[in-house]
Amino acid sequence: MKNIAKRTIAGVAIVATLGFGTPVLAYAGTTTTASSVITTMKQWRVADRIYRQRLRAINIVFLAAVNTAKAHLALATGPTSTATERISARASYRYAITEATINRSDALSLLGKAPVKPIHR
Repeated sequence: MKNIAKRTIAGVAIVATLGFGTPVLAYAGTTTTASSVITTMKQWRVADRIYRQRLRAINIVFLAAVNTAKAHLALATGPTSTATERISARASYRYAITEATINRSDALSLLGKAPVKPIHR
């Protein structure tokens, strides 16, 4: 009975992470157009603030996915689990970490480089 409760909690945590993480990654994936040129410090500050907010959102989603995977691993590898359950849990953990890393890498690629500070002459 305990095992079912633990798996249910872990499943809900994973679904919640994916449910909240996907919109954040979609938002973080939007990039500015190439035609926008930053010429003033005021424009740069706004662009830099937006870039950092998107970067922070990507990192929060990644850390949430990692923490969920760790929690699921801890629940699945308790003292009452069998060797087969522990092997399966570790494989699921590795898969979740790999997926989180790939999603973070893709989101960072879509985010692009930080805005360049304008040069004052």
